[in-house]
Amino acid sequence: TIPCLKDNYAYLLHDGATGDTALIDAPQAAPILAALSTRGWALRQILITHHHWDHIDAVAALVEATSADILGAEADAHRLPPLTRALIDGDVVQVGSEYGHIIDVPGHTVGHIAFYFPDSGYAFTADCLMAGGCGRLFEGTPDQMWQSLSKLMALPPETLICSGHEYTAANLRFAAEALA
Repeated sequence: TIPCLKDNYAYLLHDGATGDTALIDAPQAAPILAALSTRGWALRQILITHHHWDHIDAVAALVEATSADILGAEADAHRLPPLTRALIDGDVVQVGSEYGHIIDVPGHTVGHIAFYFPDSGYAFTADCLMAGGCGRLFEGTPDQMWQSLSKLMALPPETLICSGHEYTAANLRFAAEALA
């Protein structure tokens, strides 16, 4: 987990056996490049969840530094940096020996996707699902968000959710006020 900007997260996925490394979202280049350098890892793929600037702003700098491939939603390709591979619901990406499944999760944005890695039990949900809440509906509808959250609720209960922001305290305050 790499804290970026004020409250964003990026995630490095690394397979020690193969040396393969991928990144989930690219908010800020400096902390990501520092984490790669500290660990001696070479970035091969950047997996993008959605088009908002605080998830893609560092893609160009990271590609220039690493020549990593860029993978993101086909539905959002027109708003993302140029993709090496466009993804749709049900596609699979490989990071080392593990396979990640693409889940279409519109609501926050209409082209939002999540990455679920069943072998390790991680789901990278970015701004669809966070601790204590979900992302604002900037483009999608409440029904789309409900359908997306329903897909994520269907994942095994032991799944570790990795969100795109640290909004826990604010989300819980909002929930307490909404229930009051």
